[in-house]
Amino acid sequence: MAASPNKITKGYAQERTAGVKIWCGALAGCVVAIAVAYGAAATFKMSSPNWLLLALGTVTGITLACAMRAVFRSPVRIDTTGNVAAQNESAPEGSQGKIVSRFDERRRTQEEATTSRLEAERLQDIDPVTGLGNRHGLQVRTMQEFNRADREGTALSLLLLEVDGDDTLAASWRADVAGALQLHIADTLRSFVRPYDVVARISPSEFGVLLLGATGPTAASIARRLKNAVMAQPPLLLGGDMPVIRIFAVEREPKEKSFDEILTRARSTPISDRELI
Repeated sequence: MAASPNKITKGYAQERTAGVKIWCGALAGCVVAIAVAYGAAATFKMSSPNWLLLALGTVTGITLACAMRAVFRSPVRIDTTGNVAAQNESAPEGSQGKIVSRFDERRRTQEEATTSRLEAERLQDIDPVTGLGNRHGLQVRTMQEFNRADREGTALSLLLLEVDGDDTLAASWRADVAGALQLHIADTLRSFVRPYDVVARISPSEFGVLLLGATGPTAASIARRLKNAVMAQPPLLLGGDMPVIRIFAVEREPKEKSFDEILTRARSTPISDRELI
């Protein structure tokens, strides 16, 4: 049978009181030992060994510190446990456990609130359609990687993939067909790039891939292979009729300090240059 909360808290108080008594008793024993050592030396007219006095002094100092710590902390702890015990004793029969359980409930509530907050922060960087990162998440990661590239002197490139006329397609096709195209592109990007590259859906018709450590020529080569992979196996719902996919690779320039700057440069690239990839 489990002990009641008031018995448990009273037991804590008794244990701490016993601890105070033990340390005070030990301190008294150390004082007596020093007095006996000096008395014996005076009686027999002989000097006590230095090591003995040093050892007794060290033990006494440690014991005194522990005793003072126990004396000053014990009243606060005993009073706290006594208050909990008094609350449990004054509570109606059958509800004493509720007073103690409130502490557990409050802790669980705080943990659930923290978990919900972290999940909300994570979801605000996720695109709900594809499960990739969204523009906000890509902006945050881009700034982090810009700072890393500046420190380490490494290259950084952005792939911009565009679905030509996606807005028109989304309006004319069934919702499941447009969604199938978005998921097809997202799955291809996710499986094609390296695990540490950053993939995101920037807008309804644009996808971005941040290639870490990739120079312009390397990024262009990856872009060509990525475009072929996207076009190779169109979703069945499209009936084999894929829209025009344009992709362009742009290496970050030292003067560019934000995601919007490199994205603007990629968007302003002539369409003829994008068709070469």
